[in-house]
Amino acid sequence: MNEKITNNKNWYLAEIIERCVPNDDDTRPLRRCIVYGNIHLIKANTIEEAYDKADKIGKEGSYTFKNANKRDMKWEYLGIGDLLPIYEDIEDGAELMFTDYGFISAKRSDKLVKSKDELSNNINNNR
Repeated sequence: MNEKITNNKNWYLAEIIERCVPNDDDTRPLRRCIVYGNIHLIKANTIEEAYDKADKIGKEGSYTFKNANKRDMKWEYLGIGDLLPIYEDIEDGAELMFTDYGFISAKRSDKLVKSKDELSNNINNNR
């Protein structure tokens, strides 16, 4: 049986931006820190409702912890980086999103492609 979520134009992908910083951080704008853009699947009837749901998920995902050096750290929610409607039914092979790389050279576009090993290693290194 082919699994499928029927899409009535009520599914969105939300990129939730968060960063990891010391709890006592002085918010220096040029400091380096770990930043993630996490993509979440959101079901909502309007773009406004989708934004509000994504915002709530982001806020609820913030937390504090002690790192290996016993320093108090926090993952803090920064906001929504992107909010994209999904136009197709959600099933194996469905297009969920795209990136417009613009008008670029063939040489540059060739560099966008990664091998199976590169992609596999990237996923395995981030688990």
